[in-house]
Amino acid sequence: MKAQREEIRQRLVFIDRTIFHAVRACHSDDSVPSELKECVTRMCQRSTQAQQALRSFDERGVRETVDDLARISDEAQHRLHPSDGMNYELKSAVILTHIELSALQYQLT
Repeated sequence: MKAQREEIRQRLVFIDRTIFHAVRACHSDDSVPSELKECVTRMCQRSTQAQQALRSFDERGVRETVDDLARISDEAQHRLHPSDGMNYELKSAVILTHIELSALQYQLT
């Protein structure tokens, strides 16, 4: 269980970094729609909660926050449009976050 917990921690750290890149990209581009900025902000908050749940050995809390993060990242990904000229850093961070969360969500089931 300790090895699995460490792998989950590492994945959450990586996910947190990709969310940070999305946050930074949102703040550097005034053309980002407010709905997408809201999704990124919510992902940032829930990522912190997932880390706290993991530190507290709260398996149910980790699963719930990862499920919420996956849902929010899916919503954020649907708010990306290929032709809108949004910056590449934001698009790639949102897509990578969604992929990583989906994989972690699968691992936790």
